[in-house]
Amino acid sequence: MLKYTILLIGTALILAVSWGCDDRGTGIEPVDLGDLENWTGYDPSSAHVFAGPLTLQLRNPHEQLLGSVYFPPEAISIPPQHTMPLLVLLAPEGGNRFYYFQAGLSELIRELTASGEIQPMVVYCMSNDMTFGGYFYGDSKPAGHYDSIFQYTPGDGNDDLLEYLHRFYPSTIQSAGKRGIGGIGQGAYGAFRAIIKNPGVYSSISVTDGPLDFNGLTSLFDDALAEQHAHYALNPELDTSGTPLPFDFRRDFDSSLMMPISQMFIGGALAFSPDDTAITYDRDVDCTVNPTTDSVFCILSLDTLVQERISDTLTDSSTFISNLIKSGVKTRYLELDFHLPFDATGAVYNPIWDRWMANNLENMHEAVGGSPLADVNMWFGSNPGAKWGYYNMTQSWIDYCRTQGYSVEEYKYSSYTNDPVTGDEYLFDILREMLIFHSNSFGD
Repeated sequence: MLKYTILLIGTALILAVSWGCDDRGTGIEPVDLGDLENWTGYDPSSAHVFAGPLTLQLRNPHEQLLGSVYFPPEAISIPPQHTMPLLVLLAPEGGNRFYYFQAGLSELIRELTASGEIQPMVVYCMSNDMTFGGYFYGDSKPAGHYDSIFQYTPGDGNDDLLEYLHRFYPSTIQSAGKRGIGGIGQGAYGAFRAIIKNPGVYSSISVTDGPLDFNGLTSLFDDALAEQHAHYALNPELDTSGTPLPFDFRRDFDSSLMMPISQMFIGGALAFSPDDTAITYDRDVDCTVNPTTDSVFCILSLDTLVQERISDTLTDSSTFISNLIKSGVKTRYLELDFHLPFDATGAVYNPIWDRWMANNLENMHEAVGGSPLADVNMWFGSNPGAKWGYYNMTQSWIDYCRTQGYSVEEYKYSSYTNDPVTGDEYLFDILREMLIFHSNSFGD
């Protein structure tokens, strides 16, 4: 089970968490750009509170969405004298708000803008939630309601991502034809989900190496179990006499950071098949953040904790994992319950898998009806060496889009050594292609 350092001092509860929410800024005041003449065009501390969509999101008591923003020099004027396109990039599983900048985004934009290959644009990079590597940018109480964050309905009284960006970074243009979205891994799925659920908000999308057809995830069920058994062999549950117990799927399924496939399924389960989860939270919790790692150190007052129950309760099943995080202290991190889409043998468990498939891009597209992607320019990076079978998932979704009559641009590439890609060593080159694609889509 996950391990935390917990210390009680009087009525204060101090939690040291290695990854999770970020307390940087309140999202109420604009970012202070400081000396504009010397500013580099990079705002690493863009964070905004989404009190509705993220109120019950696990490990996010401040309801904050984290991001970093790149501004070209033309955008740095108060009041703004230039309007320019906006590109939103979503990080993959395990990727934080610095993911694209660490891959050289700022240098690429400056180089391509100077050469005239792309037009100046504002780029907002959204962090994937770092708990369990991310929640597929899905829609549930414990995972967060990302569908409403990506919508754009000005004047309805509800805040969303684009309203926030236009308000605090007013150089971004408010025309759908000048807005694009993209992502890698889970960010690729999240970008397409955002565009399907909110048609007409974005005019271009670029994705690569993501779970774009959930049918391909079934091949990873056995891999997740292999991770679990290998981890359990080193960390077995002991009986009262200290004798190791046999691995029990429902009791011992673990979320160790060393098991990325298992973590992916846990994050997805919280988004697509959560159980009635008890969450205690305190919006006034005091947190200190390490901005480099997004780690957080929080102090909570026990007598101000509030508890709320999630209403979506599923019938118990053979794939139900209860109390993944065990603790004797009644904290916000207690009773984290969900249903996995596979059982102890790696077989599909249909009552839960059906919930996942309802969130598959093809099924969501059919549910929305019509042609929600008809006016969207689409770019796919496809790589046979992509991890976790993402290549086949990408090809399946490309084929579906083409059967719907959508125009698709496919960029085929491979890893540098013709070996399967194990990291993100290709990202710099792929980003170049993504930026050029979006610039061309934005037009003059």
